[in-house]
Amino acid sequence: MTLREELISEIEQASDDVLEVLLSFLRQRRLSKSEGFRAIDFTEISTAGLTVQKHYPLRGMPLVIADDFDEPMQVT
Repeated sequence: MTLREELISEIEQASDDVLEVLLSFLRQRRLSKSEGFRAIDFTEISTAGLTVQKHYPLRGMPLVIADDFDEPMQVT
């Protein structure tokens, strides 16, 4: 599979939220081309309004491990 085919396959499976962020990012990069090369700032992508809660409902929830998590089991 070529890079183009792989990208198209991923785009076809992506949610509208992801596509919206990607499109706005690509438009912004095209407009800033006249400013010369600028490194990708991943905070721009993460703060662009992408809602990952739809796909990962547990993301951001605190992880709680019981105090006796690694205690030996009691044999009865």
